[in-house]
Amino acid sequence: MVVRSRRGFTLIELLVVIALIGVAMVAMSIGISQGLQAARERQTLRDMVYALRQTRTHAVLSQAPAVLRFDMRQRWFQAPDQPRRFWPASMAVDLTTAAQAGSGLAFYPDGSSSGGHLSVARGGQRWRIDVGWLTGNVRWQITP
Repeated sequence: MVVRSRRGFTLIELLVVIALIGVAMVAMSIGISQGLQAARERQTLRDMVYALRQTRTHAVLSQAPAVLRFDMRQRWFQAPDQPRRFWPASMAVDLTTAAQAGSGLAFYPDGSSSGGHLSVARGGQRWRIDVGWLTGNVRWQITP
């Protein structure tokens, strides 16, 4: 009696493997897109801190007041001589500053500022960017 062994895979086995690969690709693409969105939002937060520091430097070097402007409705901020930077709709930004500064943070030639802070929230994460009025120092931290 001759026993023949079969080599290869059945059609069902191949379909199962293809289905598993498809499920893995979908799960991976969702994870990657969420990771990219979170990275964009963190970069926007760093851009805000950088724009504040850049505006302070601009005021000191030019020996003239400089203002970092914010538009909360259209979700943008703009440093002097720089293009507008937009933040994603998934980020909630709240600005608290002196009334005379309007919707911005002012920096003066001696390095001081109008003072204030930005509260930034995304999902369950919250950050606070503080601007000292006396020194114009910009600090940011995660808040509980």
